[in-house]
Amino acid sequence: WGYMVEYIGGNPNIEGSSYFPPNFNAADLSAYFWAMLETVQMAIVALVMSVVIAIPLSYITSRNILLILVPGKSLFHQAIRQSLYAIGTFIANIFRSVNELVWALIFVSAVGLGPMAGILALGIHTAGVLSKLLSEGNESIDPGPVEALTNSGAGFIKVIAFAVVPQTMPHFVSMILYRFESDVRSASILGFVGAGGIGFYLFDKLRGFENGHVCTILIFIIVTVWALD
Repeated sequence: WGYMVEYIGGNPNIEGSSYFPPNFNAADLSAYFWAMLETVQMAIVALVMSVVIAIPLSYITSRNILLILVPGKSLFHQAIRQSLYAIGTFIANIFRSVNELVWALIFVSAVGLGPMAGILALGIHTAGVLSKLLSEGNESIDPGPVEALTNSGAGFIKVIAFAVVPQTMPHFVSMILYRFESDVRSASILGFVGAGGIGFYLFDKLRGFENGHVCTILIFIIVTVWALD
């Protein structure tokens, strides 16, 4: 505890090494505001990208939805369902098993420094996480409406639209909003590896022991996440 108090208080021989008071220079505040806005924009674009990928993945990694998409009890139909399930699960596991920072390092090497690398890193990782969360919601639906529509001769598009989506929509929205908040937090540190956003400033000030600036940046991040929540 004593070491933590000493660290937060800073070295009296190094100007700006204390966390308090935070830095309130107008030019710095403006730079941090626009960097935080860029971070939120990265999270929004990454979320859209991840949702586009995750929803189809969640359908082919849900056994009950696969029965709607590929009906039939023959060995051929069973093989198709098992193949789709295995492929979807494999892709989703790869996406979410690799941390966002590792994805960011890969994409920084591939597309260069800046927000695009961060967007791709967040989008890929979040797609894997969301597909898992959404597939769990798919598999917990009431089968009654599905059976009723199927027995009446409705095609799989109508069954999905009128029996599955109305039941899963609250869960989908909840999980997507949760991941948006998580993406904003994650995007805040992707700048550590050159992937844009306020993380660039955070990493730079941490390395320079400019802890008054670090405190200000942390306030920006906390207020933004709180506002989104």
